[in-house]
Amino acid sequence: MLSANVSAFSMRKAVGGGGGAPTSVDVDYAVIAGGGGGGGNIAGGGGAGGVLLGTASIDLDLAISLTVGGGGYAPQEGMGYNGGASVFSSFSATGGGGGSNYTANGLNGGSGGGGSAQGGPRVGGSGVSGQGNDGGDGFSAQAASGGGGGKSSAGSNGSSSQGGNGGSGIQLSSYVGVTVVVGGGGGGGGSSYANQGNGGNGGGGSGGRSKYNNGALANYGSPRTGGGGGGGAGTYYPGGTYDYFYGGYGGSGSVYLRYPDTHTATFSAGVTIDSTSTGGGYIIKVVSAAGGSDTVTFSVN
Repeated sequence: MLSANVSAFSMRKAVGGGGGAPTSVDVDYAVIAGGGGGGGNIAGGGGAGGVLLGTASIDLDLAISLTVGGGGYAPQEGMGYNGGASVFSSFSATGGGGGSNYTANGLNGGSGGGGSAQGGPRVGGSGVSGQGNDGGDGFSAQAASGGGGGKSSAGSNGSSSQGGNGGSGIQLSSYVGVTVVVGGGGGGGGSSYANQGNGGNGGGGSGGRSKYNNGALANYGSPRTGGGGGGGAGTYYPGGTYDYFYGGYGGSGSVYLRYPDTHTATFSAGVTIDSTSTGGGYIIKVVSAAGGSDTVTFSVN
């Protein structure tokens, strides 16, 4: 459940029972799942990985589950893949939905993947309430595809002139004290008739451009942000190549943990800590890799 006000964290550095030694610690968290991959060939942008924000009371000296999801795969021709889930304790963020190809609608996820301009056109996938938003819809055959959803807003629909922009992400400074924006959706792919959509603020990758529009590959979602990958472009001409059809891979997720500097966090061997910062009586850890069996354990110094 989202925490609307984390300032009270500074008043609750440790929780004790009956005047004895503390048995738990309040930890601010941001759990960001991997972003969805963009689809290939005039395709929708990948949805951002789900983002969960809040404060949890964590028991001391107890191993707590910790997982960081990877970004979704992006093909040359086909649907983008969903990103992987990220987990801290009982809080599980859902991977972003893959971007649509003409074969199906955008996939559901933390945020939904964008819909393709082809095959209907296709509609965007649905986001998970509290984690993200829906992907945008494609616009008419062979024009422009929808952007993937983001944490703070839905992906835009494609239009006759441009692929939909990815939905915007969220600034983490008010939640875990780090000035980073995460959870942006991928931009929709362009075509011979329309330009690409832009990636959403928060790590979303821009869509691809057709050879007839100064062709360029779709961009990947940014690592550790859960940003969705951009949708691939498409070009229809005799003897053409497929150079610009590829979608962009989704960005990997991460887990941010902020806790009092009166405590220590001990991580299992498979965990990678991307950065550690201190100040104002707190420690902030940014976890960039953790597998399904990895854990973190909090204890008093």
